[in-house]
Amino acid sequence: MSRINTSISIVFSIFCVLSFRFIESDNQKLILDGQNTESELDAKNCSDETALYFYTSSETYSNFLDSAYSKLFTSHNRPQKQVFNLALKGYAKLLEQGQLGKKNILAFIDYSLSANVKRFWVVDLKAMKLLHHELVAHGRNSGNEFAKQFSNKVNSFQTSLGFFVTGDIYQGKHDLSIRMHGVEKAFNSNALDRGIVIHGADYVDESFIRQNQRLGRSLGCPAVSEKVIAALSKTISNGVCLFAYYPNKIYMKASKFVNSDAVLVASNNTVPNSKF
Repeated sequence: MSRINTSISIVFSIFCVLSFRFIESDNQKLILDGQNTESELDAKNCSDETALYFYTSSETYSNFLDSAYSKLFTSHNRPQKQVFNLALKGYAKLLEQGQLGKKNILAFIDYSLSANVKRFWVVDLKAMKLLHHELVAHGRNSGNEFAKQFSNKVNSFQTSLGFFVTGDIYQGKHDLSIRMHGVEKAFNSNALDRGIVIHGADYVDESFIRQNQRLGRSLGCPAVSEKVIAALSKTISNGVCLFAYYPNKIYMKASKFVNSDAVLVASNNTVPNSKF
């Protein structure tokens, strides 16, 4: 096995191909995950699999990012690579903290883009498959076609930035909706108090754009099309990492999630086109 940066890549033979785990580099250490009975059973069933550790600042991670980016997206549905990279970093941190119920799903929104284009992506990191690419609205006080203002305040009617963990599905005033738990105190921690949820809306539709020259706006929620909310809710409810991105200087400097140098753990078979 080749070593990456002399100390950060170690091959273990006890992880299953379905297994992902991340740790932060604050302690600069590797953690063996497999102490409980379930993990031991998985290890026994997957004894012929290997797992690799590498920091997100390493060349190995850069190669992984490039490969995953090419595998997941095409020229017709491609996000900015930097946004995907930041989404992966925050996902890594949340996974290490044990906050994710669905470990293979990652969702992210790029609010730097026009509301008139699809800027909401959902991917399966185990299958390396794009699951959803959708239109999504921003808050009415965040901007018109382009969002420019963001807030964590109640009654601001603005969109919040940062990392969320999705909650349960429920029937609310917008019918089928998904609760959102903001995990970044200064930027989105009031999401539940504000009623910030993912829901369907008739103003999130191509026909609305044609009639109004822009997508409709919410009261701060990442509203999606009524045509996709049912399928989307099944995919991203109950413990999925969701990243709401905008290149806000304060957020980009202060967020512990986008500035985390996490450690990726992945089986050889889960790393597309790997050369390990």
